[in-house]
Amino acid sequence: MSPLVARRTGFIVVLLAVCALTAALWYFLEISLRATAMYTGVLLLALVLVLTLFNARKKLPFLPLGNAATWLQVHIYLGWFSLFVFLLHIHFRVPRGMLEGTLASVFCLVAFSGVFGLYVSRSLPPRMARSGEPLIYQRIPAFRLRIKWTVEKLIRKAEAETDSSTLGDHYVTHLRKFFDHLPTAASALLSPERPLHGILAGMAALNCYLNAQEKEIAKEICDWIETKQNLDFQYASQRLLKLWLFVHIPATYALIVIAIVHGYLAAVYTRRI
Repeated sequence: MSPLVARRTGFIVVLLAVCALTAALWYFLEISLRATAMYTGVLLLALVLVLTLFNARKKLPFLPLGNAATWLQVHIYLGWFSLFVFLLHIHFRVPRGMLEGTLASVFCLVAFSGVFGLYVSRSLPPRMARSGEPLIYQRIPAFRLRIKWTVEKLIRKAEAETDSSTLGDHYVTHLRKFFDHLPTAASALLSPERPLHGILAGMAALNCYLNAQEKEIAKEICDWIETKQNLDFQYASQRLLKLWLFVHIPATYALIVIAIVHGYLAAVYTRRI
């Protein structure tokens, strides 16, 4: 067993044990007619505040606050535990009331965006590594433009040297849209090979209409098509890895504010303050 698998297995075992202990304590308080919602609510708010510290840790890497990888693992498993405590807090029922419903919806948004972020942060980097060397996100648009200019230069070269417009016509009809296309972040979740196979199949079918010189140029264009597809995947993946945080982090701060208001109103209603 690798150290990574052993560490994750240890975290999972601890998580399950803590969840079982928490569930047993919650059940004991329930049958004792205690205010379990107050206890689970305070625990849940404390967990959310601790989870928020991970974002602060990333912004202060120079402080001796421990290894970032360990913080990430703790953040992940505390997140799963907070989801379990949330289910206990709402008694596994859909909350009623505007404030409770809003709070539950925001919590679900934070939780599901966190799970989604965990998925993409673990699945996309290996695929990005297989698609080519890592690229700086801000420089990708310039690379895309350079590829398009290079392909158009090859098309003009083919027309000038062979006195044939076959490649040029195919570019205008089928390839220009591909080289102009800016992928969406969601496209990173799809297989990058599917559209590539169709475009390369079209180039292969065109070969029977080309002379020897055009075939050499077409082969070079195919190489640039693959480069463009890999570049698109890098762009979409990096964009998705950035965008999910723009949902997760603001929603977390909104959750804290709404939770504090909810807790205050609940305390006033039960005359605890």
